[in-house]
Amino acid sequence: MMLATMFCKAQSRHITPEMQENVKLYNAKIDELIDRTSKNGFHIVREEKLHLRNNIDMIVNIQLLEGNWYHFCFVGDPSSTKVKATLFMEGIGDLVQDRIKVKRENEFWTEFSFICPQSGNYEFTVCQKAPVERPLSYLTVFKKDAAGISSPQ
Repeated sequence: MMLATMFCKAQSRHITPEMQENVKLYNAKIDELIDRTSKNGFHIVREEKLHLRNNIDMIVNIQLLEGNWYHFCFVGDPSSTKVKATLFMEGIGDLVQDRIKVKRENEFWTEFSFICPQSGNYEFTVCQKAPVERPLSYLTVFKKDAAGISSPQ
């Protein structure tokens, strides 16, 4: 019996000042969007760090209910040069297409509101182009119930 041993050289990652600044900007933008949207009467129904790969579309399946008002916030890596998001439902097609070109002006996020026309499983597709293989990425989905739409609080 022959036993093979593999040796892997550990890859050390040096955290640069730019990387530290990107994480600060990323976290601050997430906090800002959550705070502002919550103050506007929405509550979080889903939030998660997405494990995106650079310049590859990722699909997140989301159940939405007819008549509810949703607000989507996606925060990407501050080093990104492009962020795009699409909300899609089979049989209806693209409902929202949001594309932003980042010009190094701290616009590494996207957000949009949507009143759901039909209950069902929707696909939220997001992609970002960044100089890193695994860019920072965070999705928050907020909801304001149908009752909150028609009657002021």
